[in-house]
Amino acid sequence: MKRFRSFDTIRGFCIFIMIIGHLLDWWLRPQEIWLSVVYHAVIADIAASGFLLISGVSSMISFRSSLTKAEISDDYNQRMVKNDYIYKGLLILVVAIIYNSIDAFINLNPLRIWTWYIPMTIAFSILLTYPILKVSKRLRILCAISIWIINFLILSLLQPFERQENIFSVLFYFLYNDINVHPILFYLSYFLIGTVIGEIIYEIYQNNDQKTRLDALKFKLILPLLIIGGILTGTAVLLFFPDFLLHGTISAIIYSLGVILILISILLIIQEFEVFKERKGYRFFYYYSYYSLTIYLTHNSLYFLFAGQLKSFNIWIFLTVLIVLLTLLIRFAHKKYGIKVSVKVQIGRLARGITEKLEEKHKNKQKILEYEKLT
Repeated sequence: MKRFRSFDTIRGFCIFIMIIGHLLDWWLRPQEIWLSVVYHAVIADIAASGFLLISGVSSMISFRSSLTKAEISDDYNQRMVKNDYIYKGLLILVVAIIYNSIDAFINLNPLRIWTWYIPMTIAFSILLTYPILKVSKRLRILCAISIWIINFLILSLLQPFERQENIFSVLFYFLYNDINVHPILFYLSYFLIGTVIGEIIYEIYQNNDQKTRLDALKFKLILPLLIIGGILTGTAVLLFFPDFLLHGTISAIIYSLGVILILISILLIIQEFEVFKERKGYRFFYYYSYYSLTIYLTHNSLYFLFAGQLKSFNIWIFLTVLIVLLTLLIRFAHKKYGIKVSVKVQIGRLARGITEKLEEKHKNKQKILEYEKLT
């Protein structure tokens, strides 16, 4: 499968606006925090939901490509496909726990070790979705909608027990700590919907005829996403204003999903139908996509530059300078070190290495058993 610039653009855009949101939180003076509140209300849920959805798209495309490889390869089988997928999720979970542990140490709060920051949400999304990756696309969409409904039922039951000393408080802690970030029951559905989009794209691009492929892309993906995205966004804005701006509400979920679906459609049109020639903007967001996990895991160090010191009118100057310097640094790292500094790529390589080692041990064990039977 080819690499889709449109998905790189969305993932890079999401990590970009996520970082901007964090810097507004950290750098603004307390009396200027209104700017951060407005920014997060309008765009924060789009960043997180888009990142999870595109992660689901890329995970499914990778998974289906691996299954196809297993069907035609003597050295790669379905057991290895499963192990590769699971170990990737487990390795991201290890990275997430390390990241959370550092955050807990800095804040002198051991409870923050279990916080639903993006890395942990992605890790559990990967692990929890494996059992249903092979079910029908409609069933996965139904599961996504059901999870959202169940989530709000569970939240309404458990939230009154927050910070109490009982089993319900413990359940709330594991499912929703911190509810202001990215709890799994809020965001798992985006990942699931992403797997559906990823599978449609994979199936479309199995056809080698360009005209047939573009027609299928137009009628099976782009138009449905535009229509559904438009309906969802319009419904959220017209019927639930201003509730759709509140983090974690049903209307916010409808709004953010609608915006992301529309954005995917527009970018697919631009890329696949070559509406415009390649622009440098693609490359800009490609860097942020390729090194998204690296950037996320290291960006907290920026907190100490201007913590709580900047005003709402001059923070944009500092943000612009920082983004220019950060982009130059990423480009330099890309040219100098390439995949070596991409945590995402290194996790994938490590997962594949573990899978191959385990498969080698399995084959050796089978040979020993066969030898013992013969003797």
